[in-house]
Order: sequence, then C-alpha cells, then structure tokens
Amino acid sequence: MVEKFLMKKGQVINAIASDFLKKSVGDKVPSISEYQEDLEVARGTVQNAISYLKSEGAFKLISKGHQGSFISEINYEILQSYALSETVLGTMTLPYSKLYEGLATGIYEEFRNNHIPLNLGYIRGSKERIKAVTSKFYRFAIVSKFAAKQAIHNREPLEIALDFGKNSYLSEHVVVFSSENADKTIESKKVAIDYNSIDQYLLTEEVVKDKNVQLVEMPGFQILTALRKGIVDVGVWNLDELMDKDYSDLSYSKLKHNQWIDDMTSAVVVVHKDDDSLRAFFNQSVAADKIIEIQNKVKNNEMIPQY
Repeated sequence: MVEKFLMKKGQVINAIASDFLKKSVGDKVPSISEYQEDLEVARGTVQNAISYLKSEGAFKLISKGHQGSFISEINYEILQSYALSETVLGTMTLPYSKLYEGLATGIYEEFRNNHIPLNLGYIRGSKERIKAVTSKFYRFAIVSKFAAKQAIHNREPLEIALDFGKNSYLSEHVVVFSSENADKTIESKKVAIDYNSIDQYLLTEEVVKDKNVQLVEMPGFQILTALRKGIVDVGVWNLDELMDKDYSDLSYSKLKHNQWIDDMTSAVVVVHKDDDSLRAFFNQSVAADKIIEIQNKVKNNEMIPQY
C-alpha cells in the first residue's frame, strides 16, 4: 500500500513538474481542484506534490486571493529533473557524415549539461523516425525541416520543438553520377531511390520527371557505394558524405535552390504534440547555438565526436 502511494505521488510530481515547465514567472497556475480533477487523484496527493516541489526550490507561488496563485520564481533545471527523470529516448539518422557526428555529439553534450539522461537510436529514413515518435516509442526525432513540415501537413501528431537552422542537417543535395556516366545523363539510366527518406525520394522524383529511367530501390546510405560499383548510374544524395570521404571518382551536379530544398538542409527536433514536458525542455533549456558550435568543431576536426 505504501509503495503504491509513493508511486502515485511520484507520478503526480512528474505531471505537475511537466506542467510548470511550460510556464513562466507571472503565469497563473491551476488550482488544487483543477489538478485533482485533471490527474484523477486525491486533493491531498496534489497538495503534497506541490509542497514537495516548492521545498525542492522548483518554484515559488504568490497568492492573490480569489484571482488564484501566480508564479513568482521558477527553476527550470530542478523542474526538468522531476519532469524528465527517466532516460529520454531520441532518434536521428545514421551518423555517416561529420555533420551528423557533430549534431549527435552536440545533442548529447547539451543533455549532459542539463543533467538529463539521453539514449539516441540511429534509424534510417525520416519516415521511420517520424513513425517512432508518433507511436511514442521514441520521444523525439531529428529530421529535416522539410520532412517535419510534410508530416505535420499530413496531420501527423507532431510539433517542431527546435530548429537548428539552415545547413545544420546537410549542406545541400546533389545529383551524383557514376564514373561510367561521365556525360551526366539521366535518360534511360538506372537511378537510386530510397522510399524511406522523404527528402531523397521526392528529390529523385523531381530529377527523373518526364524521363525514361529504371528506379532501383535501396537505403540512401548505400547510394554512393552502389554508384561506385556500377549498380546504379545516378543517385540524389547529400554533398557532405561525398566530400567527407574519398569519392573523387564520382561527379555531381547541383540542384536549383528553392524554399523546400532549403528546408531539407535544416535539422529540426520533432516531438509528439502531447509531449508538453519535452517540448518545454527543448524550448526553455536546450541551446541550439551551442549544439551548432559543437557540430562545427567536429566538422572542422577541432573536436573528437562522442555519441
């Protein structure tokens, strides 16, 4: 019985800490009765949870009589420790380029700075990473801004919690040609396509539009190797891996820029629309500029990647 009570109290502390993460000094807080109804627990359990968080220095309240209680002081770091007490599971693409290695390193560092345990899983394809968040198996995913917008447009229950800005996901996509295809033709060629990558397959469809080609499905990270081995003649892929590794035998041409191609270069964090506490954490406590600073150091060989 005591164990069950402590577990329930812990859940209420977690819920209230999560709610306060969304608030700022001066905000009105829900009444005890409102929390009691919302969380479906006894009034005393809510009172004990609020008293405990106040005693830990998470926040201070000031009462204004019939107007209710308002926040006079708030400590997000303490709130985070109760709202995000368990290891946070996140996912991003396979770190096959220095840019991705730097992004993973920066995210881990920022979570450590906030004393929040993190476990990143590396999943191929933005479709699968988005599905991992909508199914609530992972709490956040790193995808391109374009992929995130597409998913939200298609009414997936997602929100963008953090935007790292242009060229944080990749420098640009290019059309890559095998050494045997030195004249850079696409007509009647074998073209690689990855249907799990929203960006890659849409760009590929645009490139081959009105052309007679043979589409060859494969994981995106295998495209450069497939080009080198002559399995395919053409493939759309990111320039970073081409530059990071010794693919000087492959030629490429650039794509014409527009807004959606630019959005493909920006990395964003997506969370489930119901995950208020994690969205608040990214909004309040995660410094995107510090993550980008670490990303650039890894990219420029000034820092060893750790992820």
